[in-house]
Amino acid sequence: MKQPAPPPRTTARIAALLTTAALAGLAACGGERTPEAGGAPDAVTPDAVMAGLQPAVQLEGEPPATWTLDERMAHYAVPGVSVAVMEGGEIVWAEAWGVADGETGAVVTPATLFQAASISKPVAALAAMSVVEDGTLALDEPVNRYLTSWQVPDNGFTADSAVTLRGLLSHTAGLTVWGFPGYRKDQPYAADQAVASNVQVLDGTGNTDPVRVYKVPGTSWQYSGGGYTVMEQMVEDVTGRPFHEVARDRVLAPAGMANSTYEQPLPEARWSEAARAHGADGTEIDGEWHSYPEQAAAGLWTTPTDLMALARHLLAVRGGQETDGVVSREMLTTMLTAHRGDEDGFDDYGLGFGVGLQGGAPTFGHGGSNAGFKAQWVVYPETGQGAAVMTNGDRGSALAAEILRAVSDAYGWPGHKPRVRAHEPVTAEQADAYTGRYAMEGRPSFEVTVRPGEAGTGVLLIDVPGQGTYTLHAAPDSADTFFDASDGQTIAFERGTDGAVVAVRPGGPARLVRVGTEG
Repeated sequence: MKQPAPPPRTTARIAALLTTAALAGLAACGGERTPEAGGAPDAVTPDAVMAGLQPAVQLEGEPPATWTLDERMAHYAVPGVSVAVMEGGEIVWAEAWGVADGETGAVVTPATLFQAASISKPVAALAAMSVVEDGTLALDEPVNRYLTSWQVPDNGFTADSAVTLRGLLSHTAGLTVWGFPGYRKDQPYAADQAVASNVQVLDGTGNTDPVRVYKVPGTSWQYSGGGYTVMEQMVEDVTGRPFHEVARDRVLAPAGMANSTYEQPLPEARWSEAARAHGADGTEIDGEWHSYPEQAAAGLWTTPTDLMALARHLLAVRGGQETDGVVSREMLTTMLTAHRGDEDGFDDYGLGFGVGLQGGAPTFGHGGSNAGFKAQWVVYPETGQGAAVMTNGDRGSALAAEILRAVSDAYGWPGHKPRVRAHEPVTAEQADAYTGRYAMEGRPSFEVTVRPGEAGTGVLLIDVPGQGTYTLHAAPDSADTFFDASDGQTIAFERGTDGAVVAVRPGGPARLVRVGTEG
């Protein structure tokens, strides 16, 4: 595959679609107030925003780091980016950069379709909750009362606690299968079947494990795309209609998401509208993109403009300006309220939506990660601010985060700001102690290499296969602890009883064991 051509740019302004109005904040935060535009939106241009991309961490004592979008697209090998921004409850601009197809050089426009990946979940949750409001489904009844095509297998974990729709939507149902790899567009699942059916996915005869209960429902949080596939099948069973039609009629159309669809595979008539997926090196993935029969979990094709149209609609529902919304104001309040429990996930997930605080202000939204597509969607309901960023490259999550920080700076968002962190130089002798190859436990074929930076830089470098090279700064307040300023990730080295470095933990449960001392 050839590398993408240098990214051209296309621009489209979106007219104001909603007059500025009083928008309500989350019930969890209390109260309502009129949105206030931050920054000076009339003076802000997309070009100015994209000249000020920022890392997650600014280094104490050094000039603030900023980059241009072109620089970071090249750095992350992301061929195309599409962005839409909301200010005061209105979509103020939408713009696209780069190429939709690295093979042909076709440009991205604001109308180009991207895979929303897990941003599919909150949109799908709205469809399910619409069915709840009809009285056809109930949030807290066992899902097996509604499932007719398939049943959640009972086991010891379900003896006294059933799987419910509330559990499915909040990731507290105790179900397996966190995500899905999809099916290559050019490789049908079977001779007469492009992708696996829901039942095949749920039974584990697709390309993932079966969806099963592995802990007591309702007792803890565990992200589960499998749970959303159970929900999808339940909606189909009670409505007697394909999920993509239910979502279209109940959410996409009434919210003004005119270009969006859950149809999987994407109909051939719309292929020319879609961006192609690209790997970490910027080359197109085999088959152009993957298809996801797990529509509710990962199957939405959409645009940033459509996502912000949905955000605008939801804010109008919350504020009382829209009384015929995709769901009622009361139901939306329930969906945007965090579920509490003993694990961290309870605190930042509602029903379908990620919820939390940024700079002390409530937010809702979601992130998305499919093969070759990465996206971020965030909304500040109290000020009517927010943005959606969609990319067609495997390293697009970091780029999207940098874009959101630039938008935050330009428009005065309460959060999404870089933090300032102290650092200290790494001596050549210290660097030698860490230099080497490290293999992941349970997956020894995956190795990273740690090596010194160029002389005088005082940093370490870590080479990650398929992801490039990252710069590590030493944290002065914790021995053997480093951080990557670009994304803020903390990385800790472990020493053995003899004091030698034996492993590295790059955040989360992963642990990589040192297998060589050469850099």
